[in-house]
Order: sequence, then C-alpha cells, then structure tokens
Amino acid sequence: MKARQARIVREQETMALLESDAPSDLLHRTLAAAGWALESWQLGSLHHRPGAGVTGVYAVTVRPARSASGRKGRTSPPPAYACITSCAIPHAADGVVVFHRRGADPLTVWVHPADPLLPGLPLALDQDRVTALAFGPGHVPGETGLDLRSYRPLRRAVIRADNGGDRRYLKVLRRHAAGGLADRHRMLRAAGVPAPALAGDPVQDVVAMHPAPGTPLADLLMRDGAADVDPHELVAVLRSLPSAVLALPVRPPWAARVRDYGEGAVAALPEQSARIRRLAEGIDEAVRTSDGGPLVPTHGDFYEGNLLITGGAVSGLLDVDALGPGRLVDDLACFLGHLAVLPGLHPGYTHVPQALLRFLRAFDEHVDPAALRSRAAAVSLTLVAGARRDAADDAGAGEALSRLEVAEQFLTEARALGAPRARGA
Repeated sequence: MKARQARIVREQETMALLESDAPSDLLHRTLAAAGWALESWQLGSLHHRPGAGVTGVYAVTVRPARSASGRKGRTSPPPAYACITSCAIPHAADGVVVFHRRGADPLTVWVHPADPLLPGLPLALDQDRVTALAFGPGHVPGETGLDLRSYRPLRRAVIRADNGGDRRYLKVLRRHAAGGLADRHRMLRAAGVPAPALAGDPVQDVVAMHPAPGTPLADLLMRDGAADVDPHELVAVLRSLPSAVLALPVRPPWAARVRDYGEGAVAALPEQSARIRRLAEGIDEAVRTSDGGPLVPTHGDFYEGNLLITGGAVSGLLDVDALGPGRLVDDLACFLGHLAVLPGLHPGYTHVPQALLRFLRAFDEHVDPAALRSRAAAVSLTLVAGARRDAADDAGAGEALSRLEVAEQFLTEARALGAPRARGA
C-alpha cells in the first residue's frame, strides 16, 4: 500500500510539473540537441496512465539553430510537437533525451514524430514512403495527404491518408504488435464480422487498412439519438465474434482498476479527492459483488467512436486491438459509460439522455442490470481525468465534474438494483 501511495504521489507531482513552466528548459535543451531553437511552446494535452506514468504533448514553434560559425543547423521541416514523459522507456532510441531527477522519476523527452516506442511513426508520416505502403504502385506520392487523427504517446497513432479518390487508415503500434493486430482483422473478417479490410501486410509495425463503410454512430447520436439503431444489433455484433477470440490474451476490463483510475481523477480534480475516492471504493465493491457473467469473446473497447452504422446495423467495427476473452457486460458497460458523458462533451448531444435509457433497457435483457451499471460507473470514472487534461481550464473542470456525476448516478442505480439480491443471498 505504501508503494502504491508513493507512486500515486509521484504521478500527481509529475502532472503538476508538466502543467507548469518547468518544461521550458527541457524543451529548449532537447530541441537544441536536434538542431532547433525553441521560440514558443504550449501544453497541448496531458496523458495519465495510472501506474505507468504521465506524458505531456507540447505544441512548439522553432527556427533552425545557428552553429558556432553562424550557419543555420537544420534544413528539414520544423517539428510541430515535442513530448515529455515519466513513463519508463525500456531501451534507448535516437533523438531521445533523458533528464534524471533526484528523488523523482526521470523524464524522457523527444521531438515528434520520433516516439521511442512507436518506431513506425516517422514512416507513417512520410508522404513519399507511405504512398507505396498504403496505396501501392500507380499512385503519385506528391498527391498523398496525411492527417494525424489521433496520437497516444508511446502507445499508438492513427493517420488518415488520401490520394486522389482513395483513402486508407494507418495504425502505428508498438514494436512487434502489428502482426497480432493484422491477425485479428483477418480472423474477424473470416468470421463475417465487419472489421476493416487490410490494405497489405504490416510494415515496420504500421498497419494499413481500407475504410469501413457506414456512418459514425456518434454522428447518428447527435442527429436524433440514433433512433434507427436497434440496441440489440450492437449485442448481436458482439455475439458474432468468433470463438477463436478466446485463445487471445486476456486484458483486464476498465472496472478491474477503478481505484487506480480514481486516483487519476483525483489528480484532475484534487478539490474532489474525498468524493472521488469514496466513489471508486463503492464502484469497486459493486463490481465485485455483482454477476459479471461467463467468459466470452469481447471487443475490449466497445463504444460509439468505434462503430459505423448502415441501415441501423453495425457495418464497421473499428479498433480491435483489445479483442480477447472477457465478459459481455464489460463491453456493454463501456458503451454506456461513454454514451452517458457525451452531453457534457458537446451541447449537440441533446438526444443522448433518451437514447441512454433505450440502450440501458435493451442491454438489461442480456446481462445482469446491477453488474452493467456498476461497470458503466467504472468506465465513466476513467473518463474524468481525460476531460480535465484535454481542457485545463474552467470548461475542462466542468466537463470532468459532469463525468463524475454520471459515474455517481450509475453507482446509485447499481446499488438500488443489487440491494434486494444481496439481502436475499
């Protein structure tokens, strides 16, 4: 317990440091080593992985540094970002600078895209090389446009590539992980599950995929609460996952580490620390005392952002990295936990409260209702820190608080549903 508490304190101290003015010197020194002079910087996002560390992504403006002779030192395109992390980096990499701190975790700094754990990221952002990888012969590299759609430092990135009328999505993974993801896609497609088709074999841990058809479920939820989507169709696609998924490694669900994620929420909202810790403890207890159901094939990150819809049914199942053995209730709770926080994310989600009730009632027919709500509470709690980190201002605090309230409501409902069963046990 003492070691865990010490780790929590170190991570909270690191978050405070990365949000302060302290990164200025680290960024200056790292960029100078790469041949750039830093002109300005700003924290873009902060990523906290409880138990693993904290990473800050900084938007930077630079100019070529001058050498002792007065000549400019760099002619390559200037970087737009640099990253600082307290996460452990298991091996040295070119362009990475490590700063050791007395009594604290060392900080590792790199200039984007030279992520030390994503060796394929420079390739995926290289217009010339990615054209051949994503589109094959016959496409002109100069006509390829690249858009970094998402980036989770040290974990993964997604890039959209367009060339003429063709589009591909590139997923950049950690070393030796791309082959496993490609196998998952092939397994699902062979079973008739609508995962995106591969555009070729992985190269340097970069997987190129064709777009899946359909409209993002998030768009339909904003339009009319996805009124034409039958919630049972979402359960159907999960039940269609092949039994071969059970042979994949088990990944713990979000609910398994709810207390750790609670500490991430405490770091984001320190003034609510007692309230958050009580909530995390209550969720943990509710999860442990409810019926999670049997082990079955699961998606592992099942929510509206990973679902494309055609004709009311799922036509695209995205982001299958976490595919593996699990419990249906955790996939459904992941969906509900994300769905419930959408109104706090954007005012356009006015239809979501009614949609949430519709999906809840349908999912209750397939899993234990108390287990469903306790795990949805856990998922919503994991999202608290992300709201605050993405918008470190009053708006971010308001969004984080709304997510906290969602988690509390789910727990209240879980307890109300679980109490009669507990008394009769």
